[in-house]
Amino acid sequence: MSSRERFAYFTTSVPIEIIIAAGYKPIDLNNRFVSSKTPISLVDNAESFGFPGSCCAWIKGLFSVMSDIFHKENDLFIAVTEGDCSNAKVLEEIIASKTGINSYIFAYPASRDQIDMKKTLEQLANFLGTDMEAAEKIRMELVPLREKLNKIDGLSYLYPGLVTGLENHYWLVSSSDMNGDKKVFEKELDVFLDEILKRKERWQPSSEIKKIAFLGVPPILPVHQFIEDKKGVVVYNEIQREFAMIGKYSSLEAQYTEYTYPYSARFRFEKALNEVQKRNVDGIIHYVQSFCHRQIEDIILRNMLKEKNISTPVLTIEGDKPSFQIDGRLATRIEAFLETI
Repeated sequence: MSSRERFAYFTTSVPIEIIIAAGYKPIDLNNRFVSSKTPISLVDNAESFGFPGSCCAWIKGLFSVMSDIFHKENDLFIAVTEGDCSNAKVLEEIIASKTGINSYIFAYPASRDQIDMKKTLEQLANFLGTDMEAAEKIRMELVPLREKLNKIDGLSYLYPGLVTGLENHYWLVSSSDMNGDKKVFEKELDVFLDEILKRKERWQPSSEIKKIAFLGVPPILPVHQFIEDKKGVVVYNEIQREFAMIGKYSSLEAQYTEYTYPYSARFRFEKALNEVQKRNVDGIIHYVQSFCHRQIEDIILRNMLKEKNISTPVLTIEGDKPSFQIDGRLATRIEAFLETI
């Protein structure tokens, strides 16, 4: 590892274009946590440190991951407060005091206004030692890569089963930090796209496949795999798709103003339900995380479905701690849902 490498760790998606322009490698702590070989031990470690059992498992996992991987004085920790989890503010204080790492509080502007967003992005750029011009250059460099992610996402619903929901999930969620290296990530993405095009030659439509829209935060449990084991396929991963920043934008501030995750549930679900209808899904699974304010958003989702006269069946499921398999009760609920749609 080069002594010149610098890493910027963050608690949820932030403008990686600015991070890369400043010479840092972006690292999404969520991806490190959920891909760990022993994620439950990371939760246990945080609880041993003093985190309460009623605290979200993601916060505990992020704390333990950050404690384990931080190793250099010139690294940076970015905690996203406004637009994500309010616990991130306290997490920033704890990690900063425990590790001594240089940290930064990033808050998406509540106004969702491009002028305010640009000011927020400029502040981050100034802190990191770069500017918006350099970040815009990186944004343009990433456009072809994001178009490839868009292609994978499109194939997911145009050819159900061609791209599994888990594969779609992996590529979209990994785009939050490009696995720390955008060039390597794009090369791996190209290999996957070549494989998909070969699969397409043998693809046959199936009336048995149940097409599912997966709304809500990326799951802490292997829900996608279970759905596919039961002849379902996720053709829409809502938040994961938002992480990929799929779309055409005129500027960095426009891109992050249209990013739904930090903003109101109604704004999020307006976009999500458009995709639900566009993809002609058979059912919606809404995943919520235990001890998270997003649990209550399920009320808004169901109200909006009624307002828009969308009759697509909905199953709301909840996850708490990470596991490599889902428990019997949850398995029964998902299986029964798939059988009835």
